[in-house]
Amino acid sequence: MKKRILNPELAAIVATLRHGEMIFIADAGSGTCAHALYPLDESVKYIDLGAVIGSPSFKDIITTLVECGDFESALITEDMVEHNQDDYGVVTSLFDEEHIDILHYIPEYYQMRDRCVAVVQTGDYGIHAQAILVAGYSTNKIPMEWLKEGIKK
Repeated sequence: MKKRILNPELAAIVATLRHGEMIFIADAGSGTCAHALYPLDESVKYIDLGAVIGSPSFKDIITTLVECGDFESALITEDMVEHNQDDYGVVTSLFDEEHIDILHYIPEYYQMRDRCVAVVQTGDYGIHAQAILVAGYSTNKIPMEWLKEGIKK
């Protein structure tokens, strides 16, 4: 059976993403409130899909988004590669190595999160069970230098 997005807000966002726009898949532990270590920029749409611990999982959301949308690459943290090989395996099953960029977690990843159109929070409690998906096509990849323009290290 073909996957489809049931949440109307998320379906609308995926349907209207344009080349180079991004969506952040956050684990349940990602702080987004005004009192978080790195509060979410108020211009970013926030969608909480978490129902119970572990559901929906990172794998559920990323595989559905990639199947239903047009995404050319993923941005992940170096911490996912080191501490969460299961979810890293999910990402590498969806994108080849050339279409996966690995970023420093703090502050670079949070700064990229704040450039996203939306944050989708899952119920996943995996370590760094999160990724930024870049909308686009399977043609020439958008250079990371363009995406990271203005990001401080």
